[in-house]
Amino acid sequence: MSGAPARHATITVTRRARALPLNAVLWIVVCALLVFTGHSLAEARGLKVSEYCSGTLSLAGFVMLGWYSVRKRSLWLSLRVLRTTGRILPPGWQQRMIVADRLESWRAVHITLGTLVALPLWWHLSSGLMSRVEMLLALAVALLLLSGLLGVAIQEYLPPATETLREREVRLQDVASRIDATYVEAEEKVLGHPEALVQAYLKSLKPILEADRTLSRWRLLGAMLQQRDLGSEICAGWYQVAARFGAESTVWKELVDLAARKINLEHNAFNLSFSTEWLAFHIILAVATFGLLILHIAAVLYFYGL
Repeated sequence: MSGAPARHATITVTRRARALPLNAVLWIVVCALLVFTGHSLAEARGLKVSEYCSGTLSLAGFVMLGWYSVRKRSLWLSLRVLRTTGRILPPGWQQRMIVADRLESWRAVHITLGTLVALPLWWHLSSGLMSRVEMLLALAVALLLLSGLLGVAIQEYLPPATETLREREVRLQDVASRIDATYVEAEEKVLGHPEALVQAYLKSLKPILEADRTLSRWRLLGAMLQQRDLGSEICAGWYQVAARFGAESTVWKELVDLAARKINLEHNAFNLSFSTEWLAFHIILAVATFGLLILHIAAVLYFYGL
């Protein structure tokens, strides 16, 4: 019994150690260079890839790309494959299978295929004139690849940009709860204090604390890219008027702290939404592309046959 936990810990450490770091943006550049090099070499040598061959390669690439989305949402197939290989393969090879099935590995393969699939698509688009359906399909594929590039850039650069923020909740519901709690705390703190402080609170701070959003998305985006502390920046002027309230200046500063926290939580919520909204657009494009792809294949089989 005492050996089981130790063995589990060893496996965990080994898996973490085997996880290879991947600079996704740099890797996309490398894959893009491979695409351009492959296309240039094919043209230089006069290699002609038929419409059916390039179309089949493109279709196979898109099918494999779709498996990443399936893997993220379900472990059903992965568990059964790993259970089967665990009975067949030696421990060393089984460990490699476990590492290969990690989401990091799937993401790396997804990024690689998503870039390399541009090569057979390039050949396919160069094969002749396109119908309206094929033009829509080409546009959908281009937008799909661009949205994927945008998603990779967001996933690579957004986390470091948010590490300097004071508020770093990881779920939108947690952000909403903290915003509500901040408003309630401010309302309780202002009770029983002089009229001048209460009126200043009602005029300057309460509109920020009770509003769903006080800043535009563009301003929040700019602050995220520049890693600025919006709470301190916006509330700096209100800290300076604390002396007007005499003995109540400490209470006023605490109220301003709560307003600054609310602004930073709003910024936190924007960052969380921004990091996931692109994915909804990417999925919609993927579904639309799949539908247009079916129409394209059906049209080719109907009018030209195999």
